[in-house]
Amino acid sequence: MDIKTIKKQFPIFNNQNIVYLDSAATTQKPSSVIDSISEYYEHFNSNVHRGLYPLATKSTEVYENSREKIAEFINADPDEIIFVSGATEALNGLSRSLILSGLLTKNSQITLTQLDHHSNILPWQKLTNKDIDYITVNNDYVFDLEQIKSIKTDLLAFPLVSNVTGTIFPTDSLNEFKGITVADATQAVGHIKVDVKKMNIDFLVLSGHKMYGPMGIGVLYGKKKLLEKLPPFNVGGGMIKQVEEQDYVPSSGIEKFEAGTPNVADAYALSKAIDFIQQVGIDKIIEHENYLKGIFLKELESMDNISIFHSRQNSTGVISFSHNSVHAHDIAQYLGDNGVCVRAGHHCTQILHKYRLNIPASVRVSFGIYNNRDDVEKCLNLIKASIKLYS
Repeated sequence: MDIKTIKKQFPIFNNQNIVYLDSAATTQKPSSVIDSISEYYEHFNSNVHRGLYPLATKSTEVYENSREKIAEFINADPDEIIFVSGATEALNGLSRSLILSGLLTKNSQITLTQLDHHSNILPWQKLTNKDIDYITVNNDYVFDLEQIKSIKTDLLAFPLVSNVTGTIFPTDSLNEFKGITVADATQAVGHIKVDVKKMNIDFLVLSGHKMYGPMGIGVLYGKKKLLEKLPPFNVGGGMIKQVEEQDYVPSSGIEKFEAGTPNVADAYALSKAIDFIQQVGIDKIIEHENYLKGIFLKELESMDNISIFHSRQNSTGVISFSHNSVHAHDIAQYLGDNGVCVRAGHHCTQILHKYRLNIPASVRVSFGIYNNRDDVEKCLNLIKASIKLYS
């Protein structure tokens, strides 16, 4: 691929000289995504599902077309796609609704993984009266398939891809699982192929800003037969069929989950992010990120006193590491002062860092389609320099 040409589509790199290796936190945005937000507000801004005039019709059309494009992208049906502000809102709303529906109770057994992000831990902690079980990972940060296959639990929530180790969850191992499954796909969509039908996942959440889209928009996918059993997350305008003085009847289908004025502009921009991913090609993105990962890992493994937290077996371009004597924050600060953006801390995975890695913080490098070999080599040289400086 011509990465230089692709990189020129991202205005942030044309405006400043930086190496951005923090795509697991948020990806940068191509011009097509940025421009689409202005296009919406300049040409067809109106509320959806309400007005009968042409502007409102156009806005509704754009919004629903975006839903259809996202559904096709993850192989879902449009009436299984709910727009939310992001994965965090989706998981909080879903957990509450599962309890209200009776599909779960506060005494249901919840099982998570050591690799889960806080956003896929805290909503479940908040609702349950029972201790949560955790699936562990081995020394290569992959899951024991037999451990997963033998799970007896009411709900299993897991990261489709770890935001620390890049580990890809083995969804094939869930074929015989009888409980509810919830996949956090924030680190997966845009980096691997996601097919909810093939994976046979009950619910899946994603955030647009981690897949070259805008902040403030995300998606909750749910199997239609399960969504029909769930009550609304929020109530208000746009989600009701009828309102009486003392009661109300919600709309049917996904409309009942989208109370109030939706974020139409960012839903439209998210569809443009999908266009960008598809134009580049998900297979090419996977190949490119694996190429950069290979270069980075080979050199990192040759350094002394470095512990690497990454799965070599089945993973994306997310790599975390620590040095035996230099703090992660010092390494990241040194890189940042020299124009290389990486992440340092616990990456919203304190359980992983405390109970599995046994460290307070790690440095995380995560690749995007706009990175090239020069970016990797500059990062590696600065890591070496920071260690030499602070050791």
